[in-house]
Amino acid sequence: MRGRRKRIAILCEGFEEKPFLEKILSFPCINQSLYELGPIVNAKGNGSLFPKFQDMYGKNLYDLILIFCDADKGSGPFLSLYDKLDDGLFGGKRIAERIIIFVNPVTLQVVLSNFGKVALTHVSKKKNQEAVEALTGIKNYDATEEQIAEMMRRINTRTYAVMKENLQSVSTDKTKVPSTNLLQFLEWLEGDDDSWVNEIIAAMDEGK
Repeated sequence: MRGRRKRIAILCEGFEEKPFLEKILSFPCINQSLYELGPIVNAKGNGSLFPKFQDMYGKNLYDLILIFCDADKGSGPFLSLYDKLDDGLFGGKRIAERIIIFVNPVTLQVVLSNFGKVALTHVSKKKNQEAVEALTGIKNYDATEEQIAEMMRRINTRTYAVMKENLQSVSTDKTKVPSTNLLQFLEWLEGDDDSWVNEIIAAMDEGK
């Protein structure tokens, strides 16, 4: 007999990531019988990810906490997050690579992949405006609340399948631009085997 659902919270970097995750993780292909997903928490900036993770982890309310963030072309703050988790919190264990969902350079890479093939190389929203307009019709994109909401309305189960297909050819090496490991986590969350969660929990416990 299957046990209780795994409770998974997701800590995300900002205002684009949270609604995107809320949208795609609501789709029926996600195994809701195996996972209780949420809350999805907006850290409101890369610098707040580690202290918020530390606080959430310390409260022991969830089986697992994942982090979803931009790699920002391998910026110092992004790479230091790995060190803070691995060396600062988990006693030298390589936990960060198992709980961080990254998109390099920015989350728009995976969002726009719902609408077509794209290979973003810029962090700047202004420099990505042309790609946003070409694929979504949204002009002068600056990640306003209204623009984000409009983009989310255009995402559905059909575009989700397109996104997954388009991301197949994108690198999973976080040092590459563009790259993302999102597909691996979606594969787990859609599947019928939650052993990956147990393996991460066991590794975390070893590092305490």
